[in-house]
Amino acid sequence: MIDIIVRSRRDANAVKSMMEKFYPGWDSRVYTLHGKRNFDKAIEELENIISKDRFYVLMLAREDAELARELEKVLPSNVAIQVVPRSKIRNTRIEHLSHLFDIARSKFRLAVGWIDECSSYVFELRKGVQLEKYDFNPAYDVFLGIGEESKRILEKILSRKVCSIPLFVRRFGGKHYVYCGYKLTATLNIPDYGIEPNGKIVCDECTEYISVDNLLTTNKETISTYAFISKKYLEKYRERVDTVIVPWSGGKDSTAALLLALEVFPKKKIKVIYVDTGADFPVMNSYVEYVSRKLGIDVIKAYANIDKLILNGEKEFPTHDNRWCTGKKIEALENKIKEVIDGNTLVITGDRDAESERRSLRPASRVRDENYIIVSPIKVWGGAHVQLYILSRGLRLNPLYEAGFYRIGCYMCPALRSWELYIMLNNKRIYNELKNYELFKIFLNMRINQRKSF
Repeated sequence: MIDIIVRSRRDANAVKSMMEKFYPGWDSRVYTLHGKRNFDKAIEELENIISKDRFYVLMLAREDAELARELEKVLPSNVAIQVVPRSKIRNTRIEHLSHLFDIARSKFRLAVGWIDECSSYVFELRKGVQLEKYDFNPAYDVFLGIGEESKRILEKILSRKVCSIPLFVRRFGGKHYVYCGYKLTATLNIPDYGIEPNGKIVCDECTEYISVDNLLTTNKETISTYAFISKKYLEKYRERVDTVIVPWSGGKDSTAALLLALEVFPKKKIKVIYVDTGADFPVMNSYVEYVSRKLGIDVIKAYANIDKLILNGEKEFPTHDNRWCTGKKIEALENKIKEVIDGNTLVITGDRDAESERRSLRPASRVRDENYIIVSPIKVWGGAHVQLYILSRGLRLNPLYEAGFYRIGCYMCPALRSWELYIMLNNKRIYNELKNYELFKIFLNMRINQRKSF
């Protein structure tokens, strides 16, 4: 899915060593410019390498920084350029090369500019005006605040009006940057525990009107490019598998994976599995029904029994240090996969690099227990790419995203931060759906007590 280009053969050897140590199992190829430093000669070499069905990272050393600046003006959006701050790549420690490769890969999901005449963000490298105080980091992710409920929650926290669709950049330690247009509009702090989320307005005049239609129009080519690469990655398995399984959570990432699967494989080969943990938000049932009806698919359901284990006293609430619930969910999924598996099987997941460092190091495809292959076609996508791809295919986002959630899990998940808890308590629709659930009442009292202790 991602190939690497360097200038010389000796640089390529260093990069191959880096890939073997830190990214085993990746199907990345390493190309060279055959030593070319001249712009026109380099372009000729690149034209022979670059295709539309892959992402590429072009790594050049400090001595080729001027060539990198010239290439930035002309290369397509599926090529990210990374300058290594040493005179030669081969003289750089492979640990440092790995870090720079991670930064370069993050550019695909974090690419964003502002186009004033369209009043729209564009999520593509080398397009639009660069946002204020914006940088690339492998730990970041970018997503859109789509939905009136989401906007109202943000305005309540900031005590100020914001634009119709703000852009969020998730940074470190619960800190988020919020943009309206190219200007940094607010900073948002989302602690795991303790005080409620809080923020600070840094631009009073940032109230641009941004519409979903404009976003879809402006990013039509971008979404098409990302989807094309992902589908090409899946197509190499099309004639080799008898069954395609999509574990679908109802979240945006697994929904995008499902849509890609349906565009590549015959519907009769696809089996969609939804694991009900027993502590899912009530709206999940209606969203599952909506998507299955809209796409014309049958959803196979499995049950993880997590609610009963807690209410019966067999288990304590899961914690950050003891997420036994994840094991139960995976167990329920794998048991259901064993029931429906038939012949050569491909499992398509919505894993993305932005979710965790561990997932970012996984190859885009891997064998699981020699029973089936797991592939992650949206590995390098950003949250905004996923949102717009789903909307471009005529589906609405899960209502929890429209309410302001960044990620979707159980209503008693240990990973719920103060932001999600704030939404659950301040969104009347969500709160009224949950307030009579015994498990939710116990969890809420526990979290309130935790907040008081910080």
